Amino acid sequence: MAATPTCVYRVDPGLVELLDARLGPPLDSYVRGWQVWLESNGPGGERLEWRLHPPAGFRMPRGVNPHDLFEVVLSGLTSGEPLEAFPAGFQHRRLAEIWEVLEVFPADGDPMTPPALAAAAAAALGGRAPDAAGHADHDRLGDEWKGRRGDFSVGAALLETLGAAPRAAR
Repeated sequence: MAATPTCVYRVDPGLVELLDARLGPPLDSYVRGWQVWLESNGPGGERLEWRLHPPAGFRMPRGVNPHDLFEVVLSGLTSGEPLEAFPAGFQHRRLAEIWEVLEVFPADGDPMTPPALAAAAAAALGGRAPDAAGHADHDRLGDEWKGRRGDFSVGAALLETLGAAPRAAR
């Protein structure tokens, strides 16, 4: 098992706005919905990968270029009710239909403890602590996602693996 120090945040409108304010636009974007930042904000200045994960079965909204997805979501969240569906290309989507979790881990495999990683991630986001931290087997999760042809929630698996408390009822 390849255990990678990892921390995760459940995605909500405030987190997306924090990402924009603290990290700016994503460095890279993928048709499968992932949005990625590489930032040297680890505990000792190590480079961390920040990755937004879409839900199982995600499909890019029709009419949205993957490189514009973050801006489309950010605009949608600031122009209406944060939990309501917003225009995304030729469709309307809710935030939960686009991303589930933000995962943070050492981009270059640098050794660090999950508590140190979680503290660095929280500092980078202005004090917002992650929902969970620990070790995750990225190879196993990637194989599971590929084996199910994307019909697998990496976000839910990360939350479960890292022992995140269930989300409070709204």
